[in-house]
Amino acid sequence: MKRTFDFATIGFRPFAETEEFVTMGVVALDAAARHFDFVLQDGRKTGRVLGMFANVEKSLYREARNRLEEELTGIRQALNGLGVGVEVPIFPNFREKENGLFSAITSPREGVFCFPVKGRRMAADMETLLVALKKRFIDQDGLIPQQAAEQEMAKNLCKVLRDANILPAYKRDVKIGPEEFQVTFALAHLQGENRADRAIRPLNFDLATSTDIYKHGDQWISQMKRLKRLGYRPERCLIAAREPKDEADHRGEAYRQIREELVGSDFVWVDESDTAKVVEFARLPENPILKLA
Repeated sequence: MKRTFDFATIGFRPFAETEEFVTMGVVALDAAARHFDFVLQDGRKTGRVLGMFANVEKSLYREARNRLEEELTGIRQALNGLGVGVEVPIFPNFREKENGLFSAITSPREGVFCFPVKGRRMAADMETLLVALKKRFIDQDGLIPQQAAEQEMAKNLCKVLRDANILPAYKRDVKIGPEEFQVTFALAHLQGENRADRAIRPLNFDLATSTDIYKHGDQWISQMKRLKRLGYRPERCLIAAREPKDEADHRGEAYRQIREELVGSDFVWVDESDTAKVVEFARLPENPILKLA
């Protein structure tokens, strides 16, 4: 019989102002059984972290990771060794039902770690769950090449906005839309809950076949039409596209058709390498009140 687990990814975020992070761990809780566990990236493997944050010392990352491991180990010992109804002193809201305990464990904290992705999954046991989550979020085995490419493109866009001193105005990996239907944008300037006036999405069209290109473009067009019907479509949307390397076959025609359809639907379309146009789109107009002051 499968059990229900709350889980959250752990992100290493040395510069909070940029909101950029590298996923290096996962925590999970079986609230009903009060069973907690976690898995962290091997401390000897620093390539992804230092590749993302070139200015971070390897010793700083390892020291922070070791402190986090000690903290999570303490939580695991405190929770897994206690019976039902016993209060855990380090968590005042332990008695709260549902996600009270999990919220306490994964609440925002000072320092270099965050919990960017939270969710709930069913699995036969904790070990099976953590193996699957590690493959998906840490090892990224579950990412298809298209998704991996668009993650890379999103990181490049963040660097472009950071170099132009625009990034602090934008949120990363933002879900736009009502609770029943949401679309994730790589970057968005928010205006209210789950709403944005400007949003940016990288799309990779360097795919194997023209069918793949049509499907990827059609999926995005369909999602945006639904957001519009629900009244949540961002006022301005930019697509930073990666075109097929070889446009001599049907892939080139598929790419051009998808581009025409998206541009005709009021999208700003730029090549991912056109950083000047990305910055031009992302730069916010000056606040007239601040300007007068």
